[in-house]
Amino acid sequence: MTPSHLLRSLRRSRSVVFTAIATLAVGVGALTITLGIADAALWRQPPFRGAERVVVMLGTTQAPNEPLRTQRWSWPRIQRLRQDLRSVEHLASVTPVTGNLTGTDLTEPLTGEIVSPEFFPVLGAAAFMGRTFAADEDRASGAHPLVVVSHDLWQRRFGGDAAVVGKTLAVNRQALTIIGVMPPGFRGLSDVAEFWVPSTMAPLLSYPEYLTTDQNFITVLARLATDRSMAQVRAELSTVGPAVVRALPSADDEEGAFGATAVPLAEARIAPEVHRAAWLLLGSVVLLHLLACANAVTLLMGRAVTQRREAAVRATLGGTTAALYRRYVGDGATITSMGCLAGLLLAWWGRGLHVPLNRWGPRNFYGSVATFADPAFGWRTFVAWLAVSAATLALVSWAPALAVVRGDLARHLKEGARAAQAAGLSLRRVSAQGLIIALEAALAATLLVVGALMVESFDRMREAPIGVRAERVLTFTLRPSEASVPVNAGPAFVERMLAAIASVPGVRSASVDGGAPLSGSASSTLRIVGQPAPPPGREPPVLRHYVGPDHFTTLGIPLIRGRAFTDRDRAGQAHVAIISETAARTFWPGGDALGQRVWFGGGSTYDRPDSSAEIVGIVGDVAYQPLDRAANAASFYTPYRQFTYGWRTYFVRTAGDPLAMVGAIREAVYRVDPDVPLTEVRTMTDLLQGSWARSRFDAQFFALFAGFALVLAASGIYAVVAHAVGERRREMAIRLAVGSSPRGLLGLIVREGMSWPLAGLVMGVSAAVAGAGVLRGALYGVSPSDPRVLLVAVLSLGLVAAVACVIPARRAMRVDPQEALRE
Repeated sequence: MTPSHLLRSLRRSRSVVFTAIATLAVGVGALTITLGIADAALWRQPPFRGAERVVVMLGTTQAPNEPLRTQRWSWPRIQRLRQDLRSVEHLASVTPVTGNLTGTDLTEPLTGEIVSPEFFPVLGAAAFMGRTFAADEDRASGAHPLVVVSHDLWQRRFGGDAAVVGKTLAVNRQALTIIGVMPPGFRGLSDVAEFWVPSTMAPLLSYPEYLTTDQNFITVLARLATDRSMAQVRAELSTVGPAVVRALPSADDEEGAFGATAVPLAEARIAPEVHRAAWLLLGSVVLLHLLACANAVTLLMGRAVTQRREAAVRATLGGTTAALYRRYVGDGATITSMGCLAGLLLAWWGRGLHVPLNRWGPRNFYGSVATFADPAFGWRTFVAWLAVSAATLALVSWAPALAVVRGDLARHLKEGARAAQAAGLSLRRVSAQGLIIALEAALAATLLVVGALMVESFDRMREAPIGVRAERVLTFTLRPSEASVPVNAGPAFVERMLAAIASVPGVRSASVDGGAPLSGSASSTLRIVGQPAPPPGREPPVLRHYVGPDHFTTLGIPLIRGRAFTDRDRAGQAHVAIISETAARTFWPGGDALGQRVWFGGGSTYDRPDSSAEIVGIVGDVAYQPLDRAANAASFYTPYRQFTYGWRTYFVRTAGDPLAMVGAIREAVYRVDPDVPLTEVRTMTDLLQGSWARSRFDAQFFALFAGFALVLAASGIYAVVAHAVGERRREMAIRLAVGSSPRGLLGLIVREGMSWPLAGLVMGVSAAVAGAGVLRGALYGVSPSDPRVLLVAVLSLGLVAAVACVIPARRAMRVDPQEALRE
């Protein structure tokens, strides 16, 4: 087909061609963008040289009939591991650190990493200017106050000064000598680090017992030796790991068989919730793309039937079936290619509309959440578009051509219903068009069910009681290092801060905790005085809070029974605790929790039976964990004056607008300690709204998909039914001429037109119910097979399909029998 003939062919059915191109553009563009997102979240290697040979090493514990648990390492264990392992080229340790840039007029919070000298060789990184750490600069505690800074920090803090090496950077009141600047874009393992210090500086900058404690909190990275495989490293770790644990036991060790394993860096960075969400997103967009392809096939097959008479003429004049097929395949391939090109433009336009992957979890590698997951429109995205386009061409372009040339073309030189029947447009028997609209209905029903479930899940999450009164509450975090505010100084530091904050005009009350509602909380294991001790490693976990006397008033948590904390509950006085209703029901289901005594595992002043705390009050439940990850857990509150850390989240209830108080509160904090800035400043309302960001996005995203699926299904059904009715115009005229009523004709067309969509609807809902397990982890408060949600999806698609059938049926009712028979 020459270009001029092709252009005339496309011009004759402009509306159909434009609709098909637009439909394919949305399907191809959406799938291309989503493949780029999935590539960034699941498949793309982190941006380090030779990242495929970098592994994360983890200790493992396997208790009988329990899932495999993993943990990180203590500093003494890392030294033993480095000594015994032979299958790695470099082995490095790394932990995150939050530092405060001190010695300036305005204290600035910084994010950094505490690393061993081999950290940079493991990641294949070299300094842009200066150097990184030498091996002998990591052997004596505090002996080498050195720092390597990021390119961004160098530009921001030093204005790109070429003589920055040798200058001083004060972090957490420690003067550090700059020895190097990293290249642009290098932000460490966390992807947000701005500075790096040697491990031996950790006791002065972060945690005094960093080099001596047996707590397992340090991440270990390694680069495989060139002649070793992952299997060989894991085999060596299976022997070395248990030996290290036996030689250096830890209080963190749980009951079970000890071991160790290595996980590729690209895999270790992905949290389970990110993995599940990315696959769910990709699967839904694949269904949407298939629906778009089916819709385009429906439109182009309807267009192709109008070309059968032309094809019959060409066959009569000597055209072979193969030649005709090539001609009309080229026609369909041209339209499909135009849709794919439009999809590429759509993907390019949408390259900045990034899915907030980091809202699916905190942006922190150390919590095993997907870092380095920002989508980028590059050559990998272009390859994805080529693959999607090839699949789209294979799915769409051949079907319209087959509809033109199949069967006896000579019969289509005749007029009337017999030709229409030969075209296969009858809705009363199995036909390609019928099967396609059934497929469209099935795909649309599946997407509708998923979209309805996501919306219902988000609605229930918003309506779930959090347990606090969020209005007029300001939250912020103060992060003094444990080196500058050790644990024994934590209560006094917090008390001075709360006193200064409470003195600000407009502040009604203030308190502290380790975390905010819906943002996570510290946990510990529980022991109850007078009850049998659980087996080692089976102690029940509970949430732990070190709070102030006004905590429950500040957050609006109701006191159910007993009393709240007072100023008398401080160090040197009897230990007391207040628990949540869930804790009371869980651990004292048939008795009274008031007056009972408890103590906890972990490092605090409540970690022995003789330092147990008496339960003096019961308060309402508060949801501290994100609602879609864990249900309300048992909470145990103790007074911060009896034990707390310096690093705390503050809650301030104000008389007016909380944000209007930030300046005055910042000045009050500055007067107590000018080196501790306010971070994460926001209202409690904003904090709660932010905790729903991922679920809100999921609900909006899948609702949009469901709406688009409805539109596609409706247009596909309408196109087929309208074309079938148009081709049967003579039959309809005869029915009216022999006495059929218009209402009866309407019912006949709707019954025939709805048969295939209803079959697809049943298949789609059945498929959604069968695959319910995929959705279970992404929902809150709703079952994947909730009958009300399924009913909404069924009624929505059924109603849309009925309307798509009624519109062409009403046109058929208005046919003039005499005029139709004359035609």
